Amino acid sequence: MWPLTARAGSATLISVNTDLEEAHMTTTTLDAPDTARLTAASTIQAMLPRLVALTLDAKQAHWNVTGPGFVQLHALTDELAADVRTWTDRLAERAVALGSPVDARPATVAAGTGRSFPNGWVTDREAAVELVGRIDPVAELIHASLAELELFDAVAHDAAIETLEGLEKYRWMLLAHTR
Repeated sequence: MWPLTARAGSATLISVNTDLEEAHMTTTTLDAPDTARLTAASTIQAMLPRLVALTLDAKQAHWNVTGPGFVQLHALTDELAADVRTWTDRLAERAVALGSPVDARPATVAAGTGRSFPNGWVTDREAAVELVGRIDPVAELIHASLAELELFDAVAHDAAIETLEGLEKYRWMLLAHTR
């Protein structure tokens, strides 16, 4: 494995394909092979639209939840949104540190998520069920990416594990509101 520390020289990746367009990578001082950085950054990029969408879905639930579990879910969804935003930022900044631009524009997020959170009021149980249904595919994507990240970038791997651990905790807490 190569050390991921800064050094005097710099390496440059030629380019990385995003879902929407060709993007050029920037110069970085990380001492890792270009293919490793490209692969790790691309793997991170695949997670970003779903994580951003999950943040927005959690806020939608936060603002519109009703019912006997309102107070608990109002607080829980706010915490979920804040934590997912933090994890997303950490992963996105890692991709940038690897020399790759990231894409979390609204059109990219909308294209990468599939279904919308219900509009209007949602009961506490409906909100919990909807959010679990959105956490699951994100957690599955991250879990499926772990082996590749472990091979190519230990820092991104650690960030993905932290994100997965947190998502699984929120899934457990939300499921408690569905029983």
